[in-house]
Amino acid sequence: MMTQDDNVAVAVVDLEAGSRVNALRGGEMIQTVIKNSIPFGHKYAIKKIQEGEPIVKYGETIGASTGSIDEGEHVHVHNMASLRGRGDKACKVALTP
Repeated sequence: MMTQDDNVAVAVVDLEAGSRVNALRGGEMIQTVIKNSIPFGHKYAIKKIQEGEPIVKYGETIGASTGSIDEGEHVHVHNMASLRGRGDKACKVALTP
């Protein structure tokens, strides 16, 4: 379940660029206009994410942005770095709650 801290949502169907989607985040309905096609199961930003900012999914930090990500953009390996199992990276990326 999404939490108030989440800055990405997961596509439960394939999403086409230009489509409007809704996600329930901690009791708040958020509408996002999708900027590029997003495959089922992939993430999209529900707010602007700055370079180096944590990527938060279901209340857990799963990585950090490697560049600025606009609301509605696809979030995947091309613009995020995983921090899971990466002790060498975890100390180099500022993770702020």
